[in-house]
Amino acid sequence: MTSAILASDSQAEEGTEVERAIRFLREAILRGDYVPGQRLRQKELTEQLDMSPTPIREALRVLEAQGFLKRVPYTGVHVAEVSPEESEEISVIRSVLEGLATKMAVPNLTAEDIADLEALVEQMETSWRQVNLGRLRRSNYRFHSLIYEKSCSRRLCDIIVSLWPRFATDLLWMIPGRAERSIRQHHAILDAIREGDAQAAADLMSDHILTAGESITRFLESQQSE
Repeated sequence: MTSAILASDSQAEEGTEVERAIRFLREAILRGDYVPGQRLRQKELTEQLDMSPTPIREALRVLEAQGFLKRVPYTGVHVAEVSPEESEEISVIRSVLEGLATKMAVPNLTAEDIADLEALVEQMETSWRQVNLGRLRRSNYRFHSLIYEKSCSRRLCDIIVSLWPRFATDLLWMIPGRAERSIRQHHAILDAIREGDAQAAADLMSDHILTAGESITRFLESQQSE
């Protein structure tokens, strides 16, 4: 009996570690800490997360099945890359879903939430001036996440998050003029949220995603033609 209980506890602990590894890697990819095409080395991840190789391997397998990662023969697991065609298609889908999430969220956003959003936009501006792209990506990720979570629709949020890896957000900051435009768009979204205008905030969010997708698609196409 004792050994059976110990085995059960061990399996539960391993399951918890797998879930923790999945959350860590998924959020790192969504924030842009790991960029498309980057190789993920299992040994480094085991050291970083202080885990045995088994839960790391399982987490990589799950994220590969979800489309976050791609296994390349003879080289290992890499963050999935995005084609211009896929970027264009995903941006249209994202614009609709994230506009809807924003519209649903606005009535639920508290004064504290709005203050957090204001601080995140300020962080984006400061990070861009300081050329701190890591902090800029994280602030952008948290801005969007905070809004969508307030839609109070777990299913909608799950669908949105599943699409994010298929959108090369990290490229935005490499495109001349795009970062400045993106920050202005965040300000406009925030203004509509402050006013409680859910439809305007939704329309502005949809436009933000669409124009970002157009910029990324053009950038990817120009890279392919060189």
